[in-house]
Amino acid sequence: MRRLFIIPILFLCQGLLCGVTAQDFIGSSFVDPTGTYTLTGTVRKNRVMGHSGEVRVVLLDSSRVAISFYINKGYPNYEAGSMIDTLKYNEDIARYTPSCDSTCTIIFWFTDKTMELRGLYSNPHSGCGFATGVMTAAIFIKTSRDKPVIQDLSAHGIVK
Repeated sequence: MRRLFIIPILFLCQGLLCGVTAQDFIGSSFVDPTGTYTLTGTVRKNRVMGHSGEVRVVLLDSSRVAISFYINKGYPNYEAGSMIDTLKYNEDIARYTPSCDSTCTIIFWFTDKTMELRGLYSNPHSGCGFATGVMTAAIFIKTSRDKPVIQDLSAHGIVK
């Protein structure tokens, strides 16, 4: 009988007396996005089918990140796109608007284990400065938490 009395007290403590609710944990955690994220296409008959890519991120301070981004469309033409930039970072999101295409914004949304790539378009035919079909919504998996070298992933050199 005493056990039945303890259970309501525990719920009361969690909800009212202790002052901590589930809402306190939502949005209050700061995600350090530093690391390397990869997207792997499927391989069939020695051909990469679907999108693949890599994102390298370094948190510079609480409101800025350096990003090196590469994405490839895969077989048959393997069109690709890449960018390097320093972006504002707040609420686990970094936004990039290409200077050559102001009709879209690329959003990098970070969680502890993934990075979700999204696009916002005012022109539905916009490629965000990339070839048609290269930009797509995708989830990149965090493969390393180590501080990566931010470099041009198209092999043109290291940015210092």
